[in-house]
Amino acid sequence: MPKRKRESEVMHVKQKLIEEVTQIATLKAIEVFNAQKEDELQREKDKRLHNTKLLLKHYQEFKLYTDKTRGQEAASKLTTEDKNVMATITFGDGEEIINSIKVTTKRTVAMVQYIDKALETLEFMYRQEKNERDFNVLKKRYMEGWTIPKLAEFYYMHERSVYKVLDSVTERLSVLLFGIYGVDK
Repeated sequence: MPKRKRESEVMHVKQKLIEEVTQIATLKAIEVFNAQKEDELQREKDKRLHNTKLLLKHYQEFKLYTDKTRGQEAASKLTTEDKNVMATITFGDGEEIINSIKVTTKRTVAMVQYIDKALETLEFMYRQEKNERDFNVLKKRYMEGWTIPKLAEFYYMHERSVYKVLDSVTERLSVLLFGIYGVDK
């Protein structure tokens, strides 16, 4: 076989090998990218679920704070003690602090209203499914402060089952709170 023809065949084999290696590497890179993207989506879902649980954990505190804030707004009278506190806060750069507190308070009130709306919707959904027990487990746990053992005893469930119900209902609430970003993709 002539030398040039042999070199040509070797080059052709090398080129084919390079193409195959490139194709395999590309497929592997796509596979790794998809796995990383899936992990990222799962972390985001976990983060939203964690945030929903935090909101529920502190719901009573938020509710108490906002109810008290609304009551103070309705009364709209500052006591002498309030005036003294305001005078202390407004010393120096106090105006910025007061504005920051007002904005934070408004956000908290809006957040509680949003959570209340989502909870009403969730309750309606569970009523439609004739599964009010699961919603009531969440309500008693986070709105009424019941313990897991008390819930398990009340509903004749194992404690682990109570946790599963809470996780399931919280996941659905997360979808209502975070919209499409709460949906498992």
